[in-house]
Amino acid sequence: MNIQEYISSGIIESYVLGLASAEEKAEFEQLLKQFPELVQARTAFEESLEAFARKHAITPPAGTKENIAEQLGLTGKIMNMPAAPARRSNGLKYAVAACIVLMLGSIYLNISMIKKNKTLTTERDQTIAKLNDAEKNMNDARKNMSVITQNPNIRMALMKGMPQSPQSFATVYWDTTTHDVYLHLNNLPAPPSDKQYQLWAIFNNKPVDMGVFDFDDLTVHKMPLLVQLKKADNAQAFAITLEKKGGSPSPEGQMYVMGYL
Repeated sequence: MNIQEYISSGIIESYVLGLASAEEKAEFEQLLKQFPELVQARTAFEESLEAFARKHAITPPAGTKENIAEQLGLTGKIMNMPAAPARRSNGLKYAVAACIVLMLGSIYLNISMIKKNKTLTTERDQTIAKLNDAEKNMNDARKNMSVITQNPNIRMALMKGMPQSPQSFATVYWDTTTHDVYLHLNNLPAPPSDKQYQLWAIFNNKPVDMGVFDFDDLTVHKMPLLVQLKKADNAQAFAITLEKKGGSPSPEGQMYVMGYL
């Protein structure tokens, strides 16, 4: 553990002021036994609290006790009591209490800001990491797309939307030499959780299973945009249907897109 980083996290202030959770308190007390510098830091903070309180202590104005006694009708009794020691003690006590309340508020805000800044920093780092991953995947997808489209053996099937989903559109790239099949989803609605899209190669009016695919792997927000499916020995057209999870041996669901080579 980086004890200096732990000390600067605000845990000492939280512990001393009673703001730490039960888990944080237990961890702090355990670490006190292991790290002398943590004990020193706690002691230093406690001493700074006391010094702050004494520095900002306010002596009550002259006559404060007499005015209070007069309001309460206790003038005689109060006046006969030894005044000086009690006044100094109570005045200091209340002044210390007031200063500590002010300091508690300030420290609480500081601790809250520290925790909030840490959360924001973590979220920022996570966002940057996601953006970097997305950019890398996008670049990889573009390279793959460039290699495929420039291959003279590639034939392309533009699959347009059927009446079920006229706005849908997808593209299949079929290598006539290696028989590799690559799918690119241009626009297709997200399927229900219990269903999955399935690609079919059609030859002599007979559909051949090309495999199911995870929709999230092919959407714009999650790269890559291109996925390789099963090989197709022969094909005249391609189509995508919505089937039960895991796919079907033959088309059973509704057809979303279809296109000829």
